[in-house]
Amino acid sequence: MGFQRPFLLLLILLAPLYWWLRIKWSNSEMRLLRVFVRPVLWDRVRIHPPPDRTFSLFLWVTGLVFSIVALSGPTWGRSSAITSTGGKNLVIALDISQSMSSLDEAPSRIVRANAEIRRLIEELDDVRIALVIFSGSSRLASPLTLDREFLLSRLPDNTWSNSDIARGTQLGNLVDIMVSALPEMDLETRLGIIFTDGGFHDFATASAIETATANNMRLITLGVGGPVEMTIPLENGGVLLDASGDTVRTVLEEESLRELALETGGIYLPLSQTDDLAPIVQVFLEHISDENSERASGGSTSTRRYQYFLAAALILFSLATILERRGK
Repeated sequence: MGFQRPFLLLLILLAPLYWWLRIKWSNSEMRLLRVFVRPVLWDRVRIHPPPDRTFSLFLWVTGLVFSIVALSGPTWGRSSAITSTGGKNLVIALDISQSMSSLDEAPSRIVRANAEIRRLIEELDDVRIALVIFSGSSRLASPLTLDREFLLSRLPDNTWSNSDIARGTQLGNLVDIMVSALPEMDLETRLGIIFTDGGFHDFATASAIETATANNMRLITLGVGGPVEMTIPLENGGVLLDASGDTVRTVLEEESLRELALETGGIYLPLSQTDDLAPIVQVFLEHISDENSERASGGSTSTRRYQYFLAAALILFSLATILERRGK
């Protein structure tokens, strides 16, 4: 049991003071009566001494104590605390490196990822979404918005349409760009999704995890591709060759994607085994929102119970008034 205003409990000292004053007042009345008429003559002149009203006095004092306790704001027990949180925010990162042109996802890796992102944008209609594209470097393609048409217009159709982005697959500042696209307020829901075939050349997984964790952003990683090595088609036909003229092959590398997701409180999913991503994302958004509410309110709060003491005080005052009139 606790009190919202414990300093008011000092007023309980008024209860014995009130008892003493009432007793003193009653004794004073008796002294005055004895001075006016000797007690041996009271029966003859039909004088009746005032009743002591001890029981009603006890009720008055007890009611006073209960009133003071009610004013102090007694609390006990626990109840769920409801705290409003900010909006639901999602930032989607799409890998547009050359390896995303491989055909082990139908019709290609990037088209398959593109289709899933379109479905997410359409189904999560109450979520603000930002879009980041990356390869050897990262760029914000769309800030957080509810404008679905604008978001869809910013999705690249292939890996060759953004020549200003360096080639390769690097985490680099990807997570920094994703974080910068999200609101800074504590109670805003932050979730990131990365569509990629992995194979980060800069080995920046640890720093990316550190950045995401420091900014309370969870990451869901979607592995695009399969376990079989594939060639990388070129825009003008043929396949990608290395400097020595050998064919470059690519395969889905899941280890870093799994680590990136699990270390930030997210989940890793192979895109080829994901039928509907929207419900999974919605669950994550709701869970993060609930966690924010719990963190802001401490999870629960003590319930105020002043009404019980106030009701008891009113009942005692009523009984004391009735009994006092009857001389009890």
